[in-house]
Amino acid sequence: MSAIAVIGVVLAFPAAFIARRMGLKNVILLSVACLGVGSALGGATADLNVLMASRLLEGVGIGLIGVAAPSCVTIWFPERKRGLALGIWATWVPVGSVAAFNAAPAIAGMFGYQAVFFAIAGVCAVAFLMFALVYKMPPGATGDMGVEGTFKESLKYCRNRRIWILGAVFFLFAFTTIGIMNTYYNTFLETQLGFDAHTASSLSSVIMLLSLIVAPLTGFVSDRLPLGRKYVVGLVMMGMLFLTGWCMFYTGPGAIAVMWFVIVLQGVGGGMCGGSLRPMAPMLMRNTAMGATMAMAIMQFCQNLGSTLGSPVFGALQEALGWNMAGIVLQIPAYVISFVLCLFILPRGKDVKTLDDVPAEEAWPRGF
Repeated sequence: MSAIAVIGVVLAFPAAFIARRMGLKNVILLSVACLGVGSALGGATADLNVLMASRLLEGVGIGLIGVAAPSCVTIWFPERKRGLALGIWATWVPVGSVAAFNAAPAIAGMFGYQAVFFAIAGVCAVAFLMFALVYKMPPGATGDMGVEGTFKESLKYCRNRRIWILGAVFFLFAFTTIGIMNTYYNTFLETQLGFDAHTASSLSSVIMLLSLIVAPLTGFVSDRLPLGRKYVVGLVMMGMLFLTGWCMFYTGPGAIAVMWFVIVLQGVGGGMCGGSLRPMAPMLMRNTAMGATMAMAIMQFCQNLGSTLGSPVFGALQEALGWNMAGIVLQIPAYVISFVLCLFILPRGKDVKTLDDVPAEEAWPRGF
């Protein structure tokens, strides 16, 4: 399951420079093509090694689009409106997951599991054509987003400690939400709570459906918070996810009621991440073109690394400790650490309206 994220770790930083050479629009078209070809290859084989290779090709698509797509959004919107815009974009995972969780079992039941791969390849073909025909660069923007400087010059952006604090939060979020919940919750509902495959997928899709609503709403709220108060959204989010960490894999009395408690809090808390934390990334780089792209590269690196490690680590611990204890041992510390880190992503205080209100040495410790 984590194979698709491995190549995303490797590609995160090169993606920023691939975007510079090819242009953002071309990079997204390449990424969708990789996803489509990888899916078709997966549907055409029953060999595990070929299937793993197809997942790596899909990982190339995910690794590229995770950097290029938010950059495409960023260049169209000023900072005061970017939270809502990126919040809407952050629904890419919930929309896809809701559709896949509900459609995949039905397609597999009628035509076999390999038909699901071909269906995804078809969706990618449609997405390729739509993006090629509809998306335009903003007036005055160039195909490379005006990314300036050499590779060596761009490394200065990686010295910003605040972007790595934000990246650490993304790592822990991906480790738990993508690596554990997204990967294993369906299986848990089937094997431990007794639901059939279609019902288990539908229940899991409710989480994504809630995130679909919450992500843009949180971006809208975040846009209206002064810089010194934006961290509050992260604290609320981690508080909700902390509660789910205690009981996500609970199987005792009242397990169904606990399941719905987890579904609601996980959906709301998870949706808040895309709408509140990701828009902070380009903000931390003072909105330069290369800075925004490098910020997204760091986010993608941390997110893919978290999801790459989360699945196998939980799998190993689940075999040793059981479902519930493995979930508690891995998730609770992650959310506690993330809660604390949210306090240090941005400067705090009611009078802090923009990063320009913060002394450079405080906003960029050991940075520029």
